[in-house]
Amino acid sequence: MKIKEIRAHLLQKNLTSSMKISRGGFEIRRHIIVEVVTDEGITGLGEGVGDARLIQQILSGSMSQKALGLDPMNIEVIRSKLIDSDVYMEQKGSVICAASAIEMACWDIKGKVLNVPVFQLLGGLYRDKIEAYASDVYWEEDAKKMGENASRIRDSGYSTIKAHLGCKSPKEETHRVHALREAVGPDINLMIDLNGGYNALQAMEAAKLWAPFNLYWLEEPVGACEIESLANLQNKISTPIAAGENEFRVHGFKNLFDKNAVSIAMPDIGRVGGIQETRNICTLAQSYGILVSPHNYSSGILLAATIQLMASVPNTHLLEIDTSDNAIYQELLIEPLEIKDSFVKVPQFPGLGVKLDQKVLEKYSVN
Repeated sequence: MKIKEIRAHLLQKNLTSSMKISRGGFEIRRHIIVEVVTDEGITGLGEGVGDARLIQQILSGSMSQKALGLDPMNIEVIRSKLIDSDVYMEQKGSVICAASAIEMACWDIKGKVLNVPVFQLLGGLYRDKIEAYASDVYWEEDAKKMGENASRIRDSGYSTIKAHLGCKSPKEETHRVHALREAVGPDINLMIDLNGGYNALQAMEAAKLWAPFNLYWLEEPVGACEIESLANLQNKISTPIAAGENEFRVHGFKNLFDKNAVSIAMPDIGRVGGIQETRNICTLAQSYGILVSPHNYSSGILLAATIQLMASVPNTHLLEIDTSDNAIYQELLIEPLEIKDSFVKVPQFPGLGVKLDQKVLEKYSVN
């Protein structure tokens, strides 16, 4: 079996609700979906997460040319050719995101050829349902509205909820944290994501001011490159720090772990180097006693891949679910997810359990 063609589809959806974060936010959700087509007619789907238009250009250029003629069943060869073969090796950024998409699609193909879900190829089924958290509370001027949104999500059955703050100073944001905690009550796990919007002093102030609200974790309190500041913060506060969605490959996470910069690692399969790279990061994290909660905030393709990984890896923790209806989500799954009482049932379809039909392309595709 050989890779005959690679198609990169840019899909786009207008927002139905606000998604404002510390560093601005956006008004349109874009996804770059990859179809890897083989000479035997079997097609796999993958996704690169990041600047979708830039990733599309990379895929349409030399990246696809490297993959043509390779056997998609040989994942390590794919990884070697796409990520580690050039004289000038790019180990971070959109090139790795593009390679992640192709690698993900090859897993989909392999599962289909062997007629098994991808989790069977990653070590088997460790759990048949995965606890999830809802990531859909965005910054608003009116703290009461944020609280009402969090209450709505709680009432839908989620026991863990993430909110995005950091548009204003820690002191000014404290009443929003208070409103969120008041709205969901003391028994709900409440996370705050700062999306790298604070400097080291602000992050320390925020951690101290918000400690009474018993946060489950504080996510990306400082910029992704400020690892020393992150480590210093983690070692001085009681709230666990989660980070890693903007880190690349296992070497980047080893640096985080060596510096004791995180309590929860958050690799994104569509950015970090693919499914196997994320599996390797999970193995490394286990040796440090660190839990892995993969970043999962894009389309249904990334969602499906993340579920397959988490179903097979013991030290993964909490599946991120986008409840906003702003992403192209369930339409890319063979069947809608079964979610009950914060738990997602693991699908059992061959491959990743995803599809890309003509209706979706007609509705969302961007030329």
